[in-house]
Parts: sequence; structure tokens; C-alpha cells
Amino acid sequence: MLKNKKILAVLLAFCMLVLSLSVAVSAEEATEPEGSNYPYIFVHGMMGWGSYDGAEKLSPYWGGRNGDMLQSLREQGYECYSASVGKISSYWDRACELYAQLTGTVVDYGEAHSAAHNHARYGRSYEGNALMDTFGKTDENGDIIKVNLFGHSMGGPTVRLLAWLLENGSEAEREASGEEVSSLFVGGKGHYVHSVTTWSAPHNGSPVANVLYDNTKATVVILGLLANILGSSSRPDLWDYQLEQYGLTSVKSQGIKARFSLTNIKKFISEDDNCGYDLTLRGSKALNDMIDTVDGIYYFSVTGQRVHELSDGTYAPNKGMFIMFPLSARLMGKYDGSKTYDGIVMDKSWALNDGVVPVISGRAPFDEEAVEYEEVKDSPLETGIWHVMPIIENFSHVGYMGMDTSEFQYLYERQMQIINSLE
Repeated sequence: MLKNKKILAVLLAFCMLVLSLSVAVSAEEATEPEGSNYPYIFVHGMMGWGSYDGAEKLSPYWGGRNGDMLQSLREQGYECYSASVGKISSYWDRACELYAQLTGTVVDYGEAHSAAHNHARYGRSYEGNALMDTFGKTDENGDIIKVNLFGHSMGGPTVRLLAWLLENGSEAEREASGEEVSSLFVGGKGHYVHSVTTWSAPHNGSPVANVLYDNTKATVVILGLLANILGSSSRPDLWDYQLEQYGLTSVKSQGIKARFSLTNIKKFISEDDNCGYDLTLRGSKALNDMIDTVDGIYYFSVTGQRVHELSDGTYAPNKGMFIMFPLSARLMGKYDGSKTYDGIVMDKSWALNDGVVPVISGRAPFDEEAVEYEEVKDSPLETGIWHVMPIIENFSHVGYMGMDTSEFQYLYERQMQIINSLE
């Protein structure tokens, strides 16, 4: 009995601590947003969560200990939605899941892609449970109600890929699927998107991924095991990895059942259809070689850094960096000008980082046109090119989630004001 009381006391103390940290997101006195004010779709990064996840009810991804940022933005008049895509899935699979959520349809990963990566073509259904009810529809004037796509970390390339597929579709999927092709792969819908903004997105990959994935693949193995264990448990919805295409997760409400399977875990890892491969420099280049920007869509990138230069010219993490990132920050900061990952030399241009993503990777894909926003902000902005926002100083990778700072919502408000003012 005494032992139980001690456990209960610890739990109560923990709950009180969580409640004490969950203060409201600070914001200036709200005014009704001006301009286009199309809906905003927020897409999380690796290991993240959204409105379909049980974890969102415990702690919102966008806001964390500072409260629900999206609710705060809604109260200011912004229409915001938080998607839930695969936590450790490939960019392709995540984009297909995002499209199904926006349209309220069954996830279709494509016949060609699924065959190439040895997994099921169809995933879960969002019929009757769409993220929003206006995607692809028109307003009272007959104009498309466009969306603004916000992607943090892996969410950045995910929304880039979705925008490209909406416009161009996939010739391989059209040929493989024939009349049964998903409407995503038909193309011709790029005008559904008004803007794309990426927040510390690894457009050109991260050296950390190369070290982890190429040397041991240990991280992906562990995450795959965890996904299968939780996905075959009685509560797969609490921390949902959305890997039913590989038979690793269940969807109880739809009769999709998973069992613990080392064979399926091995398949998920070996097929290079996962976050580990996509985050490498070569995986990122493969995506960049396949897609580009869409004319008619505005593109923005936001990056931050939380390191400082040492006397020997290398970079070290600033004091107070999120506890998981100092080691990776040092790894990226210790360039030597000769070591390469996937044929790219790790010179000083890769040293500035936020603990996870080098600034040079977060700016824009190497093969796409980019301009500094501060240099063109007083002129009409162009579509189809990247507008690189000023670097946020002393800001780590999880700062966009409010995990190590309370001063972050203004970044989103500033970006929304810029986007709403565009033609």
C-alpha cells in the first residue's frame, strides 16, 4: 500500500508539473487577418504528430509546453489544420497520406511505387473524416479555395512533393494503374496551392542521416521495432506510425490488423522507402532530381541556427540547445573540407546548423532558384522560386514547435501576413 501511495504521489507531481508548463501561447491583441487568408495546412516532421493522433490531445505538436498554437491562430482568424502523416515513412508515402486526408479518400500509394518498394498499394481510409471540407472546391465567386502548406523538418519536402504531384501527377503511376489511377497522380491541380513554406527542412539532406543510416541503420531499426510493437498493441492510435502498408500498424476502426513481424520490419528497412534513406544527401538529391517548383505557387524557406564558431574554425552548440542535439550539432560543425557524403564535400558552408539541419540544406534545393527575401520584399514576389527568409539566430530545430522557447508564434504570424498579402 505504501509503495502504491508513493507511485501515486509521483504521478500527481508529474501531472502538476505538466500543467504548470502548459501556459497559453502569447500573442499580441488579435485583429482580423487581411488579404487572401486561404486555409493553412501544417505538416509535422519525423516522429511528429497531428490532429488524427492521440498524442495531440496530450501535447500539441505546434506549441508544445506553450499551449496550442494553432488554436491561438484560429482565434485570430486564421483557418489552420494539423495533418498526421507517417512518423518515419518516406516523403512519397507521407505525401500520399496527406492528399487522402485533404480529400477524404483512401490512401493510394500508387501501383508503381508500391510494387517497386514491396508494400501494399492502399492504406487507411479518411472517407467521412477529411482534414477539411473545402480542398479543391470553389467559393461563391467560382474561384478555387487554395491552401497554404506549412512543413516543419521532413514536413517540408513532404509538402513540396505534394504540390508537385498535384500539378504534374506521375506518368509511371498513370501507366501502371490505368483507369484506376489515383486523382493525385493525374495532375493538373497545382492551382489548389497558394504557397509552400518550409521550416528547417532538409531539402538537401543532413550529414547526420548519412552517418546513422549508412553505418548501422540502427535508428531506423529501433524505430521500426517500436512502430510494430505499438502498432500491434491495443492502443495503436496513441502514437500512430501509420505503417500499415508494410503490415506494421493496425487501424482498429477499419479492420486493419498488424502482428509483430521481424520480416516486415526488415522489409521496411531494406526497401529504402523510409525516413532514414530520404534524409541522406543522396536520398534528398533523388527527390530534387525528380521534382521542382510549380509556377503559380509562392515558395518560402525559414532556417535557424544555434551554434557558434570556435577558435579552430569549427562550430559548437550554443548553451541551452535541446538535450538531444548537441552531439549532432558538433558533428555537422566539424567539417574538414575533404570528407564527403554521397559525393558532396563537407566544407564550412555546411557547418551552420540548428542541431539537426544545416542552414545550407534548409534554404532551398541546390538545383532550384532562390533569392533572399530581404532583397526582394519591396517588389512583387515571383512564383516558382524560393524566397529565403533571414536566418533566425540562436534558434534550434524544435524551436518551431515551441519546445525550447516561448518566442516562436510571431514567426508564423509574420509569415501568414506576408502570404496573405500576395496576389
